[in-house]
Amino acid sequence: MALALDDRGLLPNGVHDASLEEVEALFARFQKSDRRLTLFKKLRDYLAAVKKAGCGQSVIINGSFVMGCVDEPEDIDLILVLSKDWDWDADLKPYQYNLVSKRRVRKDLGFDLFLAAEGTEDEQNWIKFFSRVNMKWRQQFGWPANSTKGLVRVAL
Repeated sequence: MALALDDRGLLPNGVHDASLEEVEALFARFQKSDRRLTLFKKLRDYLAAVKKAGCGQSVIINGSFVMGCVDEPEDIDLILVLSKDWDWDADLKPYQYNLVSKRRVRKDLGFDLFLAAEGTEDEQNWIKFFSRVNMKWRQQFGWPANSTKGLVRVAL
């Protein structure tokens, strides 16, 4: 099933599996500026680096980037889903560290990064949290406090 937005410009509730090409087709379009195109290029490059480094199973893309009703998203929020057996105490090589460090990803790409191991309560909690529409957008669009949206998962 292809990704499709509802009448509000949001994905239906849930986590929707998609290819990077599907994400590009739906969300990396010119809308008042090239902001979405620029963010997508950074996302594509980041995901290629994560895949090459073997640092993740999938990434869940959320925030205003996956809200078609927002012309110029500020950034992209990501949940990097790590393998169940990820060693949280391992000494990572610098190139790996730079891909999983919230601070580095924010500094280098302007993305907000959150980490969770696959199939854990942490993963479900982040999904639940990011499924809620931010108050800023609820106020701007006049949506009720319990407004929710869907998220996109891209396998690595």
